[in-house]
Amino acid sequence: MGFSAFLISIIDTDVRSDRSCGLTQKYVVYVMRICNGDKQWVCEKRYTDFMILDEVLRSKFWYAQVPKLPQKKLFFNFDEQFVNKRRKELEEYMRSLLQVASFSQSDEMWQFLTDSSNIVGVPPELQEENVRHKQVLPMDGP
Repeated sequence: MGFSAFLISIIDTDVRSDRSCGLTQKYVVYVMRICNGDKQWVCEKRYTDFMILDEVLRSKFWYAQVPKLPQKKLFFNFDEQFVNKRRKELEEYMRSLLQVASFSQSDEMWQFLTDSSNIVGVPPELQEENVRHKQVLPMDGP
């Protein structure tokens, strides 16, 4: 077991739509509250962001057992009951990751939790730290 300075809860979800190439695409955003000592911020992540984090951690820490990411669902994934169930599962997934020192203290986790493009109200001191970690995760948007 490890130690993490981060406390995470997924406090809300939001179904949004994006119009690209003439098609409207719906997706779910998971709103996470992150506490690190006396600092606190909120960031938004899509399921795809969690998948990227999972892939990066599995690749970098191939020798460690990464907790299981909730499965992707292709149909009926905007159903309120399903979204709420996945919210709980993703919150548990993140808490499990943060119990393992190599994951919780990795640059990849820091990048995931402090990516200022997805943060609402990022503390200024985190913006500086985020620049240092900028290239850790692929930044191709979902």
